[in-house]
Amino acid sequence: MTPRKARKASRIYGKNGEKNITHKNISQRSVKFFKDFATTLIEGRWRYTLAVFTASFVGSWAIFAGLWQLIAHAHGDLEFDAETGERLGDGKTACTRGAYDFAGFFLLSVETQVTTGYGEKYPNEECPEAIFLLMLQLVIGVVIEGAMVGVIYAKLTRPPRHSGDRIFSRNCVICTRDGVLCLLFRISNYAQHQEISSRVEMNLCERNFECREESPNHKLELENDGKIALYLPQIVCHQITKDSPLYDYSAADILQANFEIIVTLTGNSKSTGQTTQSRTSYLPNEILWGFRFINIISYDSQLESYTVDTKNFNTVKYVDTPLCSARRLDHMISISEPVENLQLCKRKQNQKQIREPINSNYNLHLNMQVGEIILTDDVEKKFDKHFMRFKTQSLEEFTEASDSKLF
Repeated sequence: MTPRKARKASRIYGKNGEKNITHKNISQRSVKFFKDFATTLIEGRWRYTLAVFTASFVGSWAIFAGLWQLIAHAHGDLEFDAETGERLGDGKTACTRGAYDFAGFFLLSVETQVTTGYGEKYPNEECPEAIFLLMLQLVIGVVIEGAMVGVIYAKLTRPPRHSGDRIFSRNCVICTRDGVLCLLFRISNYAQHQEISSRVEMNLCERNFECREESPNHKLELENDGKIALYLPQIVCHQITKDSPLYDYSAADILQANFEIIVTLTGNSKSTGQTTQSRTSYLPNEILWGFRFINIISYDSQLESYTVDTKNFNTVKYVDTPLCSARRLDHMISISEPVENLQLCKRKQNQKQIREPINSNYNLHLNMQVGEIILTDDVEKKFDKHFMRFKTQSLEEFTEASDSKLF
């Protein structure tokens, strides 16, 4: 097995969105395809679709050619006198003119169905059955042509399986945002037209297929419920909280994990209104712990426009990030919070003690917050003439000022 095939077999969806899933042992598989034949033609390859329509046209021409020849044979239009060469059949004239063998009736059938216009070969009003067959062939020809136009239009306007306009970053990164571990990846739409109602979904699929009967599939909650506007490259964020399946994964656990994160981008085309969809996937070895995407959006004053540096679309930079799991990080934060609260209470208690009245000969009240010292009412009455308000920076300066003015 080549390395390329090994990489393809190791994931459910490829980086370009190609599905690596094959169904086996499907009962009545061909019958299921023919029950929804229109969808089969739309989803099938072009060569199969064109082959089906070519066969339908040629087959209908051949079948009606045989019916035309049968009507002519029943009317005696193919029997001639060997000596005179006159027609021996019934009626004044033949049902069809100019057709005497299968090749001639085949050309008549083609001219009738594609409405190119009759030449030497044409039906006439002699036979009612020929008129009925003419109308039937025209109706069937219109049906086949309408089906062909509808299927081809649907194939041309359907969203591509691997859209090259919507680009996903090569890697995911894990870093902290506001003290919370987050899983990030970048997405961009390089098309000139903007998609509407774009939405991103992330699913984590554990790939222990051999050990379990079913593969657990977990949905990863995204910011803003995954709704994004792709007028500029966007960074999609999943916060690793207690409800996240990545809550117990540390940096070391990620390297040994066996899961696949499948990302699906869904949006509506502004021009056709059809729903488009793009996919990619990330394996554990494609998740970079302790990195962050660099900024690629800037304003160019010369161009007078915002520019996107597509060259650095996948570039990341290292940032300080705890290597423990999100559960462990939350536990450490919960332990540190009571200690910080206790220290804060002690600081408030010390400030309160400082604000209490100080015993002195002057019965002073010290307010450390505003830096003011005010004499109380007792001192005001005793020293009515010399009462004043002092503003000072320290108790020593106030004492010196009070000694010089009061005594």
